[in-house]
Amino acid sequence: MKHKFRDEVCIYCNDAPAESSDHVVGRKFFLEERRGDLPQAPACKCCNNRKSQLENYLMIVLGFGAKHRDAAVNLKTQVAHRLENKANAKLLRKLQKGYERSGGTSIPFEHKPLEELCAMIAKALAWQHFGIRLTKGYSSIASVFANDGEGFFAQLLARGKNVSGDLGEGTFKYEGAQAAEYPELTLWRFEIYGGVDFDGDPKVHGPSSLVVAATGRSEMIGNLFYSGFLKDRNAPKVGRNDPCPCGSGKKHKKCHGSVAKIEARDRALALAAERRVVPSTYQPLAAHGYGPHQLGEMIGFAQEIRRAR
Repeated sequence: MKHKFRDEVCIYCNDAPAESSDHVVGRKFFLEERRGDLPQAPACKCCNNRKSQLENYLMIVLGFGAKHRDAAVNLKTQVAHRLENKANAKLLRKLQKGYERSGGTSIPFEHKPLEELCAMIAKALAWQHFGIRLTKGYSSIASVFANDGEGFFAQLLARGKNVSGDLGEGTFKYEGAQAAEYPELTLWRFEIYGGVDFDGDPKVHGPSSLVVAATGRSEMIGNLFYSGFLKDRNAPKVGRNDPCPCGSGKKHKKCHGSVAKIEARDRALALAAERRVVPSTYQPLAAHGYGPHQLGEMIGFAQEIRRAR
């Protein structure tokens, strides 16, 4: 661990002592020659391990839908090597089955790991660029929107203090803005691998690759978390006297289950539908002609590269 983080607290949970120097955007997303000068942040072992799990899944799956020029090389080297590992055998079978079911046009994709990782990245970038730590009462969240909403978020990003970054020559780009009157309120727009398109829902027309994250008061963020909870078909039914799923600690009937909150939520959902928010289930379109069925070809290429080195 770098000496400058020795006495720091984890930037993600803001609770446990930092035990490692974590790359804000994992090195595994980048080709080896593009890993220089990646930003780092203090992280505890628990958060570091969780973030690594998210990155492992996403760097494998997002590669198939990537538009970035390094995508084909990344698939043949890093992704092929990881899918060859027995630990990812279940994921490989899932990708192959979904690819075949779609007729070779897409692969199944789980949106929650992407949203969780981007929420963590937003915390680290808010600390790095604006010196903000999300203490008790504050949180972060991320979601994917249809590209129709780009103009709306561009207006929001144009306000307040602005920052931007380009890591790995376009592998990961971001824009951020901080509210002048409310330092903890930050908004982030991420572009991974040149912008991966998501599809699979007949109600959403056109490309959907707008990944947005926000930090702020937990009460505000809780409204977004609660909306995500409503979209989860496997979520347990919430009773009036049960704790509210938003994490406020209040009873459901005193929080998001109140009549006023239900009416407000209905209005918010109607607005979200108007702006074409990407739903819970969607798929990235396969890119560059590579799919999970070509694993053998990709592994062979990777072995040739390793022997040449």
